[in-house]
Amino acid sequence: MYDIRFAEPGDLGATMALLVRLQADSAHHIGYLGETVEELRAELGEFEPSWADCTVVAVDADDNITGMLSVEIDAELGRAWLHGPFVDVPVNHPAGSRIWDQTADAMFRRAAELLTGITDLELYGHTAHRRLAAFAERHGFSAGKASAIHILDNGELRTLLLRDAKCPSEREMRVLPTDKHVHEAVAVLHERCFPRTYLSGKQLVESKPETRTVVVAMDGERVIGYAAGKAQPEEYYVDFVAVEPDVRGQGVGAALVTELLWKLAAEHGARPQAAASIYSGNESSQHMFARLGFRLHIELVAYRHPA
Repeated sequence: MYDIRFAEPGDLGATMALLVRLQADSAHHIGYLGETVEELRAELGEFEPSWADCTVVAVDADDNITGMLSVEIDAELGRAWLHGPFVDVPVNHPAGSRIWDQTADAMFRRAAELLTGITDLELYGHTAHRRLAAFAERHGFSAGKASAIHILDNGELRTLLLRDAKCPSEREMRVLPTDKHVHEAVAVLHERCFPRTYLSGKQLVESKPETRTVVVAMDGERVIGYAAGKAQPEEYYVDFVAVEPDVRGQGVGAALVTELLWKLAAEHGARPQAAASIYSGNESSQHMFARLGFRLHIELVAYRHPA
């Protein structure tokens, strides 16, 4: 059994090496985190008050990092997301599953010290991550809908960025205006289309432009849709796309995604690919992204511990 302790700033390098190695295997993949050193450094660097203060690690007798679990807390929503658990088990070890389970459970117990007053927890991992599924079941998490990450890369992304993103029927698209009624409409549409997600409607419209870009489709003074995303170290990421039901199927969603990616490229420079998360079974969204050139990359599932 490994020793469990809170991380120290000097653990970052060894921890990232562990994550890069394990994230490359679908059996250990956690959906919140990237797969490269650059992505991991950027994402871990966003944790507050610091990466070490919200991370628990497992160490062997020589103090080598063998496991990691980070906790991201949103006090406003009363929710927390578990980035992990990750456990490095020796290949073909006869007690590998037991070591993984015991280490993961021990890190979760230690991380519970950070979760005072928080009972709404979420895990997000690859559908093939069987140990994570068993961990979630042991601790009372319920599996939600699976989602699929679709990516657009190489020439397809360049081709999309050169397209005319004009919204159909003389409607217009613009970066989220400051008008109060537009903010309210976008927030309401977001809550209706993405209830209980990791970002509230209020947080979405109050996002800082340098961290998230929101493009809105307008028909006169009416908000008919929006797309939100951000530039990450290795890709543009489309967080959300929502269109009012009465204008769906008219090309508004595709125009929003195209405009969003163009804005991200203009503001943050080139990236080798774009990615978007789509709930499994959402055929209209899947078809829309497929028409834009996106292809299936991986399938993930969220586990939720209800409030």
